[in-house]
Amino acid sequence: MARSIDESKASNYLAKAENSLRMAKIALEEHAYDNAVMSAIHSAINAMDALCVLYLGKRASGVHSETLRIIKPILSTTEYSDTSKQFSSLLSMKNASEYQPDPMDKSEAEKSVVWAERILERIRQKMKNLEHK
Repeated sequence: MARSIDESKASNYLAKAENSLRMAKIALEEHAYDNAVMSAIHSAINAMDALCVLYLGKRASGVHSETLRIIKPILSTTEYSDTSKQFSSLLSMKNASEYQPDPMDKSEAEKSVVWAERILERIRQKMKNLEHK
């Protein structure tokens, strides 16, 4: 399900994505691996929402994986394939990082930050390209 959002709000989602990634990096440095993963996930979710809102005036609401369906027409085949793998990998860590008793480890936290960085950089570039048109 998608929710309509004013396109002017896209930059707010992007700011949230950037802040969450910054917090993920701080958490990683502080060995707070669960928080690093959680923040990386939220960075990616907000980045994807920013792009959807800017291009389409809507974002997924409810199931985060729905974002992949919404974002598909915006990205090239290669961009979509890469982003989909990274986003799905992050989402697969969401339950474990937020709700399960076993802590995330350093490797998981490092991977999550890298994936979120890649997604955010791709989104920034796509948003910049649209603004220059």
